[in-house]
Amino acid sequence: MDTRLMDHRHGYGLVTRTFHWLMALLLLWQAVSVVLRVTVDDTPLADFFFGYHFSNGVLILALAVLRGAWGLLNLSRRPPHDRPIERLAALAHVAMYALLIVVPGVALIRAFGSDRAFSALGLSIFEGHETEIEWMTGLGSQWHGLLGWTLLALIVGHIVMAWVHTRVWKEPLIRRMTRGSDQE
Repeated sequence: MDTRLMDHRHGYGLVTRTFHWLMALLLLWQAVSVVLRVTVDDTPLADFFFGYHFSNGVLILALAVLRGAWGLLNLSRRPPHDRPIERLAALAHVAMYALLIVVPGVALIRAFGSDRAFSALGLSIFEGHETEIEWMTGLGSQWHGLLGWTLLALIVGHIVMAWVHTRVWKEPLIRRMTRGSDQE
């Protein structure tokens, strides 16, 4: 196991890997909470998972900003993306990063425009307004779900392509995010 903190030519450092897997767990929770809400709403199981949806969204937003800053700091150290398929993968990663900020961002705009108070992670984030600010709630209602499903589709594609690279094309890319290096 590579214990370097910073990213490098053959893989990702401990900080990047920690961000990746922590966010993966939070995003899995978010996906489960939404699927349960759509399929078995108003059940104790759906209520339990969805009860953390807002707090997890705020946490994902914070981690995405930190992870993005860390990624920019390490950009010149990271494994190269020279081939066309690697450039396409880099573009997909940029889209995922953007959606990791935009999806919870529009949810926060919706919550801010609401007439209800908003708290997350046990902290009061802001108080509700006397009357709803329609453009804010409309923006969130119109885009949060659609962009969230788009993010989920990109994540599924990311997982599938990581598997294809590793199992079909015999390129040890998954090791970069699990062990820290694609080298033996």
